[in-house]
Amino acid sequence: MNLGRSKLILIFAFVGLNLFLGYHLFWPDFGRLTRVAVTMDEIHSVELMLNDNNYYLETSIDRSARSSDFLTVSPAQGLQEKILQDFIKKGAQVVVAENATVYRTEEETAVVYSTGLIRIIYEPGVFLAENTRALEEQQLTELVETYLVGEGLMPQEIVFDYLVKRDVGFITLHYYQVYEETPVYSGKLQVTVDSDKLTAVEIYWLEPVERFPNREIEVISAADALKNLMAEIGSSPEPKTVKEIKLGYFGGEYDAEKWEIQPVWRIVLDNYEYYYINAFTGNIEQDIVIPEQAL
Repeated sequence: MNLGRSKLILIFAFVGLNLFLGYHLFWPDFGRLTRVAVTMDEIHSVELMLNDNNYYLETSIDRSARSSDFLTVSPAQGLQEKILQDFIKKGAQVVVAENATVYRTEEETAVVYSTGLIRIIYEPGVFLAENTRALEEQQLTELVETYLVGEGLMPQEIVFDYLVKRDVGFITLHYYQVYEETPVYSGKLQVTVDSDKLTAVEIYWLEPVERFPNREIEVISAADALKNLMAEIGSSPEPKTVKEIKLGYFGGEYDAEKWEIQPVWRIVLDNYEYYYINAFTGNIEQDIVIPEQAL
């Protein structure tokens, strides 16, 4: 017998066995990570459909096959209690209304709604800088965030989203919540700046309670989300661009201890048009309705 040849055969057999076992052990997960849900032909088709409706793509389309589950959330009690304790230490008067509780000091008022939304109004306002409308976006956000951090009003799991300069003179800065690197668009913070002062802060913060990875199912593709949006809103009379399409979580406000919010594709168009496409059903979800100031 040729001993060298026998050793070579055994080596090939051993390598083949390892490849076989590796395929069956790891290929299902590897396939999920690399499987493509959107082909280049589909991307081209979606772009043509957008262009036919006077929309133009300015962002990339996620081509991977994605899966998700529901996220169980509850109002963030810790943040709420911390804010209200600060008002109580300042000697705030407390007034209980039908759908909200009001904490009032000489210069600040906090309105706490039953859903967990907190609105803080500053009178006459907190000075930031002269002519804030002339500041660059980064300069203004740094001023605002320095104040929020100092007052304990800026959670760490937060991302700056955008700002809007209103015609009437005031500016609103918008932030959203992040959980395990995934946007939670329901959780948000909004800051109002009027002239040289910060005049209001709205906080709707959620506490993620639990996820069920074993309940994950495949979501519709980003391309299908765009198709569904076009079918719903139709052609635009003027050219518009698609600025962003990203997978996250979104749901309404509830007066409850906990509830589930669903995965969505958020699609951002010009002029701060935000659409949330249910990543399971493909339907457009309604935006959160912020209550008017109670008192």
